[in-house]
Amino acid sequence: MASRIASLSENKSLRTVVGTAGVLVALVLFTEMTLRTVAPITFIFGAMMAHEAINERYGLPEGANWLAYGASIFVAGTYLAVANLAPLIGGLLALVGLWFVFDGATTIRYGASRTAHEYVSDLDDAGETMLRMQTLNVVHQTLKDAAGPRTAQELATDLDLTESRVERALGFLDSEGRIEQIGDRYRAEPSRWGRITPIVEFLGWLPRRVSRPFRRVVVNA
Repeated sequence: MASRIASLSENKSLRTVVGTAGVLVALVLFTEMTLRTVAPITFIFGAMMAHEAINERYGLPEGANWLAYGASIFVAGTYLAVANLAPLIGGLLALVGLWFVFDGATTIRYGASRTAHEYVSDLDDAGETMLRMQTLNVVHQTLKDAAGPRTAQELATDLDLTESRVERALGFLDSEGRIEQIGDRYRAEPSRWGRITPIVEFLGWLPRRVSRPFRRVVVNA
C-alpha cells in the first residue's frame, strides 16, 4: 500500500491535477469566485491536460498544442460572454482563442515556420534547461562587459565552463543576432536602444508574430 502511494506521488500529471484542483477549490472557498466563474479556468486546464496525455501517447504534430490551447480559450471566452459573466473579456478571449487555433492549424498544415536552434530544440530536462539559460546569460553579459572580442576558450576559462558548452551558447547567440563573430573571436552587438531595447524589440516582433499565420496562408495559396 505504501509503495503504491509513493508511486502515485511521483506521478507528475497526478501531482499537477491535484495541485490545480486544490487551488481552484481554495479560490471558490476563500474568494468571491464561484463555480460558474471558475469553470472557464477548469475547462482550459482540463483541455491542456488532455492534450498532454494524448500527445505523450500518440505524438501529435507540432502546432497541435496551439490548436488545443486556442480551442479551450475560445470555448472559455464564449462561455464568459454568453453567460454574461464578463462579455467584453469573454469576447476578447474568444478572438485570441481563434487566433491560436488558426496559428496551430497553419503550423500543422505547413510545418514550423522556423527550425529551432539545436541549443533549444532538445530540452527535456528542467535542470539542463536552467543551466543553458544561465550559460547564455553569463556568456552574453561577459561579452558585453569585455573590453574587446573574446575567444570561446577565453570565455570558458573565465566562466569556469567547458569550452564545448560555451561554443554551443555562442552559436545560439550568434544565430539570434546577439553577438558577432570575428574570426575565432566574439563580441556582443551593441544595444541600439539601450535599456529599452527589449521593449522595442517586442513591439517590433508582436505584429510580425500576429500576422505570421495569415502571411503563410497567402504565400502558400
